[in-house]
Amino acid sequence: MSAKLEHFQDLEHQLLEAAKKQNVYEMSTINLIAPASPTLPKYTRIEGSLERSNSITEGLLDNRPYAGAEFFNNIESIAVQAACDLFGAEHANVQPHSVSQANQAVYQALLENGAKVLAMEFSAGGHLTHGMSKNFSGRFFDFDFYGVDEKGYINYEEIEKKAKLLKPRLIVCGASSYPRIIEFDKLSKIAKEVGAYLLADLSHPAGFVATDNFPRPFPHCDVVTLTPDKTMLGPHGGIILCKKELKSKIDKAVHPGTQSSIPLGKIFSTALCLTESGKPWFEDYIDRVIGNMKVLERKFNEYPGLIVTGGSDTNVMVLNTYNVFNLTGAQAEEILEKIGMLTNRQVVPGEKLKPYVASGLRLGTSWITGRGYSEEETELIANIIIENFKNPSDQKLQQQSKLEVTKLIEKSRSKDVWGEEMKYE
Repeated sequence: MSAKLEHFQDLEHQLLEAAKKQNVYEMSTINLIAPASPTLPKYTRIEGSLERSNSITEGLLDNRPYAGAEFFNNIESIAVQAACDLFGAEHANVQPHSVSQANQAVYQALLENGAKVLAMEFSAGGHLTHGMSKNFSGRFFDFDFYGVDEKGYINYEEIEKKAKLLKPRLIVCGASSYPRIIEFDKLSKIAKEVGAYLLADLSHPAGFVATDNFPRPFPHCDVVTLTPDKTMLGPHGGIILCKKELKSKIDKAVHPGTQSSIPLGKIFSTALCLTESGKPWFEDYIDRVIGNMKVLERKFNEYPGLIVTGGSDTNVMVLNTYNVFNLTGAQAEEILEKIGMLTNRQVVPGEKLKPYVASGLRLGTSWITGRGYSEEETELIANIIIENFKNPSDQKLQQQSKLEVTKLIEKSRSKDVWGEEMKYE
């Protein structure tokens, strides 16, 4: 055996072992990371349809530079129609590989380099593609930021004042850790007053919008970006929705503006997710996401000042652990990981610590709900979290908590989307 062959066989063995360990790890933890959701197997295992296909194409729908695109076009047109119907949009582009790329395409479509943009600041809940200085958005465009009031809610008066002063070309709303609804009508009024476009990045509440549990962005917004992988139990990828007058600009900014080829499997999975999201079982899922979030809200509100804004209207909750338990976000994250719960440290409004230390945690209920966890089990999870925050150095408690978490993980649940017995309507 040659040294080269032996080397790559060894790498392959390491790769397979690492994948096995990751699979075991994912099945032995409770994932409370807000963007996490257990993707339905039917979206990634395309048996009986495209199991042999690794097809790609380029270009826009019905305008391809490749032969053999007839059925590819048909599949993409179904995805576009489903997205428009589900979210009330006049046009959709389902090609972006991620919402970061979708946002990049929107900026390219609507802005010249250096154009002024107004967006939510990072510590208030904004996303890194909304103007962070180290991100492409902050490097190529002139971002200014709005924040939240003393209760943690969007300060619409501040937005209006800043918009009138700055005259931005684009106003961005939507966030990665803002837990409340967004009043698109107010923002639309402000945008029109200053001649700005209004973009809503709805990556997190997409499933809530689809089921009318979050304000509808249209007709108030000009453009909306979202992903199916957070609250829609879907595959990774980006979707851009827009008003019909922006169709050509948006499409050209996706191709050739920001990306080239697209895989058929990704478009098919997106289309399947969008069609499933219009069915009764998905409405039931979102209702249960909300129910589990209300349990966390009730339990954590026993500790005044712990929940940023005092609660949540979505799948996202932010806890200020430093304020109540004197635990940084990094410390709180580490404590929970030891007992088998996954979370992520999170900056909070008025953050004083470095981002990779942070003062809080971001929690979500998408994953546990998708795995079928009930409200009673969610309350048990909340109790375990609180006890460990109150006693962060108690190793005996951590061992006991680990056992309780393991028992929860090993239970079989009828509404577990990873369970064979799960039925869709």
